[in-house]
Amino acid sequence: MGKRFDSLVFPGGKGKACTLSYDDGVVQDRRLAELLRRYGVKCTFNLGSALLGHEDKGGFPGKPNLDISKVSPEEVETVYVGHEIAGHGLYHSGLNSVGTPLAAYEIVEDKRRLEALVGKPLRMFAYPFGMYTQETVRQLHLAGYMGARTIRSTHAFTIPEDFLEWDPTCHHNDPELMELARQFLAGPPYFPMLFYVWGHAYEFDDDNNWNVIEQLAALLAQHKDRIWFATNGEVMEYITAYRRLEYSVDGSLIYNPSAMDVTIRTSIGQTELVKAGCCARIAPTPL
Repeated sequence: MGKRFDSLVFPGGKGKACTLSYDDGVVQDRRLAELLRRYGVKCTFNLGSALLGHEDKGGFPGKPNLDISKVSPEEVETVYVGHEIAGHGLYHSGLNSVGTPLAAYEIVEDKRRLEALVGKPLRMFAYPFGMYTQETVRQLHLAGYMGARTIRSTHAFTIPEDFLEWDPTCHHNDPELMELARQFLAGPPYFPMLFYVWGHAYEFDDDNNWNVIEQLAALLAQHKDRIWFATNGEVMEYITAYRRLEYSVDGSLIYNPSAMDVTIRTSIGQTELVKAGCCARIAPTPL
């Protein structure tokens, strides 16, 4: 098949996308999830289902006042409304070191319990401690996961090649956070850019810096007319649909086999919508 020299455009004709990812299901997620909803920013929250409801105050050495207790299973549906739930391992074990049988159990059982809570299949995961091997990636794939976040900061806004090894732009405590946000906003509108921030909500209590995430959300929300705010799963699903587009030899026909509409920018700068299950006719690319 032919392939046009087109580029990805996010839903609504937007050239930029932003997604967040926060780990562990801690009680501070209540505040974070509501703060993000207020600004229209979406987040994926990664939970270890066996730890839900567990009280843990002063759980870190030298931090006697830090509360890293977990939200209860009963409140998951309400705390995270408007956001996405993802897997994080049953007991938050280092999946690279517990052995294949236990790692497989932690992945699958965590997924089963969380799916029972949220009432739909899970697609996304975050590696506990950021630790994994290629065997871990294979196990996630076999369990039905389609994407998983690492903790390697890229300081870039690129689209991941492999969603099962998805590197974020940066952690929220990165000293370059706001500068990266400004670079993201200043980037050219004709080139797809993805800004991905991650962290743990308890860190805002520990560092007394809730203002960091609020300032970021407020800045980005001012540009909602050109930023698509989405969960990790929504980003993965949309880009996957774009990658599944099928082209005629001369690129004049584009078939979208997915169940969602996809927007592209052609080589001559035109924005075209390729509807789900339909074939769009585009002017051939000049030879």
